[in-house]
Amino acid sequence: MINVYTLHRAWPHQDKVVIPTALQKEVLKAGWTITEVKGGVTIQRTLEKDTLLYTKKDSSITVRTNWKIQNIKHTSDAPDKVYLNPIPFTEAADAALNQIVYIPLPANEKVIFSHLHTKWSAITIPFTIRPAVDNRLNSQVTSEFKIGTAFSLNQDWEVFKNRRMDAKKNTYGVSAGLGFGLGRITLDNGSTSLSGANYDNEEEGLVVFVTPGLGLNIRGFKILGFYGWDIGLTKNINDWNYHRKPYIGIGLGFDFWTMRR
Repeated sequence: MINVYTLHRAWPHQDKVVIPTALQKEVLKAGWTITEVKGGVTIQRTLEKDTLLYTKKDSSITVRTNWKIQNIKHTSDAPDKVYLNPIPFTEAADAALNQIVYIPLPANEKVIFSHLHTKWSAITIPFTIRPAVDNRLNSQVTSEFKIGTAFSLNQDWEVFKNRRMDAKKNTYGVSAGLGFGLGRITLDNGSTSLSGANYDNEEEGLVVFVTPGLGLNIRGFKILGFYGWDIGLTKNINDWNYHRKPYIGIGLGFDFWTMRR
């Protein structure tokens, strides 16, 4: 399944989950003294009458297969618990599992979920490696302003760690996708030498680029490698030495949710 997480039962801390199954009832007798914390202040009070106290009773469930999960929650309020929802089970015998459960996470330990998903990302390609052209131009590294977007399939590994007083999360992974966007090209005598156009003054041209690519995902940002083509949108790009010729690009990408944050 795409766009969900996977809990791997063979990975550390993922062979069991804890699920609330019932309420445990206790009777507190009149005259007993109880201790409470209210507003950060510890107080004691004596019960004037019998009182029923209900507490949740949790059960540990052994995970028999890899689960597809969603809605992962890990906060600094409870760094020792990673809460999650399984994608609903369809078998009647598993119906009780279709609720919020949690994985106990000891101090300084981590749990890793894999995440196969699609994503729209913003990309920029500041550097390109241009191959030699017709034995007339040597290969070279050029720099143009290019910005666009990419749609990719990503295989990420999301790491949740209990730092005792804090909950930490990191993301690592790989991706493959297709990018496109706009670029600005500077035209002069050197960059149009194959056309013989004899540009005395610099001009700027506009191109659209199309490029498949591979990337490494690190904490929401991507380091990308592309194999692409620049196609002219303005007429003067027809004089450019590298018009519609393939190149290797090195760029960066970041998803729109990371930009918003």
